[in-house]
Amino acid sequence: MKYFIGLMLACSLLFSQVLYEEYFTDGNMQLEWGPWFTDSLGIGDSMGVINDPTTPGGDSWAGRISNEYMGAAGLTYAGASSLVDYSIEAWVYTLVTTAAGPYNGIAIRMDPSTRYLYRLVSDFDNSARIRLGLIGYQGYPVVLRDWTSSEIPGGVPSSSSWHKFKLKVVADSIWAYYDEQMLPDCPIINDSVSSGYFGIYVFNMSDTTSTKCDNIIVLDVTGIAESQNYTKGNISVIPNPFIDKTYISFGKAQSVPSPGDENPRLSDGTERTALKIYDATGRKVRELLLPTAYSIVPTVISWDGTDSYGNSAAPGVYFIIDSNGYVLENVVKLR
Repeated sequence: MKYFIGLMLACSLLFSQVLYEEYFTDGNMQLEWGPWFTDSLGIGDSMGVINDPTTPGGDSWAGRISNEYMGAAGLTYAGASSLVDYSIEAWVYTLVTTAAGPYNGIAIRMDPSTRYLYRLVSDFDNSARIRLGLIGYQGYPVVLRDWTSSEIPGGVPSSSSWHKFKLKVVADSIWAYYDEQMLPDCPIINDSVSSGYFGIYVFNMSDTTSTKCDNIIVLDVTGIAESQNYTKGNISVIPNPFIDKTYISFGKAQSVPSPGDENPRLSDGTERTALKIYDATGRKVRELLLPTAYSIVPTVISWDGTDSYGNSAAPGVYFIIDSNGYVLENVVKLR
């Protein structure tokens, strides 16, 4: 039964259609972004592209939106108003400050007819929290859930840095993720907004603030209502997204290994199992061998972005599946 459930979950994720992708590669935008709020002249805060060597994808390009034109809030959107059950994930540069600071985050189901939307933001001033909220009637914010320091994976960062945010909506259920971990008490139930665009969000009442973002992926999750509470085995994928090579680590590895540290337990006499790499269409691209005891002893293996025949795989989203059929992680190949 465990295998069957895991396999069904894997298949449901594998065949989720990639709806939109935005990596800002080479200083260009793949999507058409527009300002959500505009003044009487139709001017508003929209997406721009900046050169930034700190971007998690390693290509030194990122998106940026500020609240310069619209005062306290800045919000840019893309996609379509007809989007219903889908997920958005993005790397967001979260600001940490002791003053009354900004919200940095993402938005989903942005309904242009009502101006309603859901947002997931960091609020890393003295409040030290992550907030899921509804922007409702006449822009009035409603708090759906606050996660305080003890509930935030890894705790509140000590300095401004990049973090991955994700929202998934299916019917009236909302799942929120921070740094690839689902936040407590999800799904949150709310039926205020049934469809809409996705976007990047910034808010600061007292000053002009910007939000940097990168590697935005939107998936169709129609009919995928599970909470994704499968075992992920302390896996990390660094870098993610990647260009030339990514390292898949078991045992909470925090950095790329030094030369010679890769595959430390592999030998000719070791019994092995395989990680499988699938693309977003459900096609198996590659198998990677690792020791059976990978979940006990820290292990690092790499993927150079090639398929089983040595050909370079196309840019896009790939899924890492274990031998039991569980989806462990997704990874993005940029080139």
